[in-house]
Amino acid sequence: MAGNETKGQLPQEKFAEQLDELDEGLVNLHVLYEKYFLGIDRKPPEQERKKISARIRELRNVLIKNTGLKFRLNTMFARLISHERLWDRTLREIEDGTYKRDVFKAKLRHQPGEDGPKRTQPERIELSDDKLRRLYDTWVVARQRTGESVAGMNFDAVAQKIRSQVPGLIQKHGAKSIEFKVVIKAGKAVTITSSNSSMVR
Repeated sequence: MAGNETKGQLPQEKFAEQLDELDEGLVNLHVLYEKYFLGIDRKPPEQERKKISARIRELRNVLIKNTGLKFRLNTMFARLISHERLWDRTLREIEDGTYKRDVFKAKLRHQPGEDGPKRTQPERIELSDDKLRRLYDTWVVARQRTGESVAGMNFDAVAQKIRSQVPGLIQKHGAKSIEFKVVIKAGKAVTITSSNSSMVR
């Protein structure tokens, strides 16, 4: 029976196109929230969030047999939930006056009995993807604000570079934590550490 599709079912090509649009929309939504948290925008993007959130949840009710597309949708939904928790927590912190803009700490978990000058085991550093994502998105927004190109920027590469630099900064300054923040210097957006203002490019 040609043309008689199951209710709530979409052709795979159409479903994939909608996933592409929603994936881009979710990234843009995250940037809009970062712009609000930076103080660039005066209001949070509530309408945009409702639109993206509702559409993703609608697609979860659509019948799709392709396991790859199902995985993409479930992964996107998990990202949405993670982002929403982060956004709501930050909004509460702003309302309570406890939000520290653009700053996060890389905390060390010291191994017991390793307080000597030499360590045979590397320090374990807690750098969550959410915190790194916030730093990265803030950096992207700041570069856009200064007119710098964001072409070629990649979250995974930036996150890996920051993670690799933290142990050296910790060891160099004998610190138990390092704070990062995005600032604009000489018309350019840079990421600095609070301990020695070392630029991470």
